[in-house]
Amino acid sequence: MKSILLPITSHTADENIMRIAGAFAFQYRASLKGLFIRPDGRSAIPFMGEGLTADMIQDLCNAAEQEGQQQAAKANKMFMSAMGSAEVHMAETDQKIEGAKASWQVVAGEVADYVGRHARTTDVALCTCPDSRKPDTQEIFKDLVYRSGRPLIVIPKDFTDTPGRRILVGWNGSAECARAVGAALPILWSAEHVTLLQVGDANSDRPGLGDVAQYLEDHGVKSERMVVTKSGDPIGAQIHASAVKDNADMIVLGAYSHSRWRELILGGVTQYLATHSELPIFMSH
Repeated sequence: MKSILLPITSHTADENIMRIAGAFAFQYRASLKGLFIRPDGRSAIPFMGEGLTADMIQDLCNAAEQEGQQQAAKANKMFMSAMGSAEVHMAETDQKIEGAKASWQVVAGEVADYVGRHARTTDVALCTCPDSRKPDTQEIFKDLVYRSGRPLIVIPKDFTDTPGRRILVGWNGSAECARAVGAALPILWSAEHVTLLQVGDANSDRPGLGDVAQYLEDHGVKSERMVVTKSGDPIGAQIHASAVKDNADMIVLGAYSHSRWRELILGGVTQYLATHSELPIFMSH
């Protein structure tokens, strides 16, 4: 894991997730990019009404521009402080630094204009859990899941540790789950303990716990297996309870094994864990 993306807006800027991102960069000697997306004042022009003069519209755009720059500067100060705490050096684009390094970029526009596209050329992206009260958290999460083609780590707001020492893998044999396990190998390699969890009976036409355990062993990762009986609780809740019982500090999961619309309407493992988990979730769609 050599490249990490941390997308940020004024509503999601949080020193805790910046610190965790910095800790990951330090641990893996990786390059971390802080990408701040600020609103583009010009995008509001069509909604300003016919009663405004050109000068008035320009003044409003200038005010929005100034506010966006102030928000970016505030987030940058927070980012710099977090990188200092994590002992990660800030680097210019053309500056050569051995080991962990971080960069900062500010862009103007919408989340969907940048987040998924920038994540496509990184190994993993970090974001906070989607929160219905904070639309930016939902937009960043959805853009990373559906438009990046890369894995992401979802960090709960109140989680303050650096995850990755004890990992629980929620395994169901799906293609999405297999992709998540493959993408998580760098973290699984460095983990102290890995548990493979199956909820309910195995699907006979999919690879089982033994298959994924052998795959991990071939890559130098030792693991233990856990099978729990499917209960009346949501599977996501059972996975989370099993992770807590196993003292895990991260869950690895395939994102949206069912269709997106089925998950949105009926709920599902991904939706439950993304919004309810107290532990970070490493996921891939």
